[in-house]
Amino acid sequence: MRNPFSVFGMGLSLFCLAFNLYAAWWVVRRLALRHWGRFLAVEAALLLSALYPAARGFFSGFAGPLADASLWLGFFVLGASFIVFWWLALCDLLLWALRARGRGAALACLAGAAGLVGLAAWQGHKPPEVVRLEIPVAGLPRALDGFSVLQVSDLHLGRMSGHGRIAHIAGVAEGVSPDLIVFTGDFSERRERMPDGTCETLRSLKARYGRAAVLGNHDLFTGGGPAAEFFTACGVKMLRGEVYEPARGLLVAGVDDLRRGDRDGAARLAPLLDRAKPLILLSHQPEGFDAITAAGAGLVLSGHTHNGQIFPFNLLEFRLFKYFYGLYRERGFHIYVTSGAGTWGPPLRLFTRSELPLLTLRYVDSPGGKR
Repeated sequence: MRNPFSVFGMGLSLFCLAFNLYAAWWVVRRLALRHWGRFLAVEAALLLSALYPAARGFFSGFAGPLADASLWLGFFVLGASFIVFWWLALCDLLLWALRARGRGAALACLAGAAGLVGLAAWQGHKPPEVVRLEIPVAGLPRALDGFSVLQVSDLHLGRMSGHGRIAHIAGVAEGVSPDLIVFTGDFSERRERMPDGTCETLRSLKARYGRAAVLGNHDLFTGGGPAAEFFTACGVKMLRGEVYEPARGLLVAGVDDLRRGDRDGAARLAPLLDRAKPLILLSHQPEGFDAITAAGAGLVLSGHTHNGQIFPFNLLEFRLFKYFYGLYRERGFHIYVTSGAGTWGPPLRLFTRSELPLLTLRYVDSPGGKR
């Protein structure tokens, strides 16, 4: 049995406890609760805070629907506690500024917290949306004008995110008929077993020039070998510091996660590239590939950030990455960082979306030229 109480997991548990104790203190203070009311508020905070570490411990020792449900509930409470915490803290500031002290204002704040948690649950459950972008690529052969790439990233498949999401993606792929399907990391969740039927669904994904994948940080928790072997067995081309030419005049390359895996992978890959041909680079981490974008032209596809997943993490996290979310331009390259097709940890999203980018390459005469 692996130890579920990692330093990271213990940190999350302590944060959850702090969030819930603040919420209990807020309710007691704003609703002027006494005696039994105070006791029940504190007990509720302690019980909710215990759900996440208890679920991690139960999950590590047992398998089956009950263990999966407990883990889902523990992560849900963790995410919901964070949302309630920052919303009530914001309400405290607003109520202080307005000098409002009545129960009505406090109850309105609590209703707002419940509404935000409900919205986050809905947005987290929603299937990924197709996001269509056209990318001008200097040097792209005229015959490949309109070449389309469907990007699938950050699914985190496992016991909390089952086969239904990848099955939905298969239906999307059938509808948009991409020329190439790429997986840009964190396909699976840490050491968890892949949901039944995943390999068969991967094989059913049709694209004119096939499917390619790279490994993300979660895929590398087991060293990367099992994830790479799974992709290969399911008919997906693994790119671990490699480059190939699926269509004449267009290169596709990929590197392991550049932070947890091979930090120098992009620097070693750069000399292998034919700079006369445009390149599609797959890199889970949205940074560390300056050696690639220093020359030539093409498109970099990344993920990892989830666009913060739960507001206001995006306001905090975007400062940590040179490229955080959306479309960027770096010399002759465009860089697209997706919010991902799934969720990590809490099955919640707040003011962010799950997405499937569909990128269409367009011929241009030069980096600044016209079609």
